[in-house]
Amino acid sequence: MDKQETLIHYYQTTNRELPFDLLRSNGTTSHFNVLKRDHCSVSIPFNRKDYYKICLTTGHAVLNTENGDLDVNQPALFFSNPSLKFGWENVSEQQGGYVCLFNEQYLCTELKRELDTLYASFQSSPYPFILLNETQFEAYLHYFQLMHTEYHQDFEHKNKMIETALKLIIYSSIKIQSDVCPSVKTAQPNRLVNRFLDLLDNQFPIDAPGMALSLKTPADFAKQLYVHVNHLNSSVKSYTGKPTSKIIQEKIIKEAKNLLRYTNWGIAEISYSLGFEHPQNFNNFFKKQVGESPRSFKSAL
Repeated sequence: MDKQETLIHYYQTTNRELPFDLLRSNGTTSHFNVLKRDHCSVSIPFNRKDYYKICLTTGHAVLNTENGDLDVNQPALFFSNPSLKFGWENVSEQQGGYVCLFNEQYLCTELKRELDTLYASFQSSPYPFILLNETQFEAYLHYFQLMHTEYHQDFEHKNKMIETALKLIIYSSIKIQSDVCPSVKTAQPNRLVNRFLDLLDNQFPIDAPGMALSLKTPADFAKQLYVHVNHLNSSVKSYTGKPTSKIIQEKIIKEAKNLLRYTNWGIAEISYSLGFEHPQNFNNFFKKQVGESPRSFKSAL
């Protein structure tokens, strides 16, 4: 099996500072970053990566794919995921644009669905790659600049703003692909799964310690949706590839991290608001999912 390039290896080979979250977890934690490509002189070897990458480029380069090489001499956008092998050779000295990096742990179920839809739109293409006209490039540049600016801010809802910009990039690309290849049909959404995800999303963010979650288990959601829990579990697993309980846990962990980062609530207040009867239960749950206790996580921020 081909050896995959890790996020840590990417930062090392491109001579960029290794982010603290990756260093602390040895690459196992959720990670997102957006970087400028100004004066980017390092070429990328031809291999698979264990992370996702969205690259907005200017300058002359060659994209190496399993289906051949693509000469890139105008603004372009390309997407990679852990199942794709690619390499990148800079031709001109002047390179510009942005690189957006994130791993599997970063993806919520909704973003994963949207990425799956995006990659499906490229099914008749040799690689998820778009040559951009001037208007398209300016639109994408705005989205990347927004992500880059917000990434370096301390605004409480910056993660939501970054997710919104990321979704705009994804759906703009799907739209371009649908215009180029109108015969390509994306998967139809599962109504029950979407209703489940909407119910889950609508519980967040938690704005006050007294606002405890009312829906915490697959059975809770099934009752609210008037379906048998087995039918819900089967539909969710078929559509997302994940058990219902796992999706709920991921959402709770994401909210727990946000509350630890951006509020001065105590551990007990956070645990009660997330539906745990006892702080120790929350502590055990968080440590199992994240690898450290809530207190350790907060003290390292």
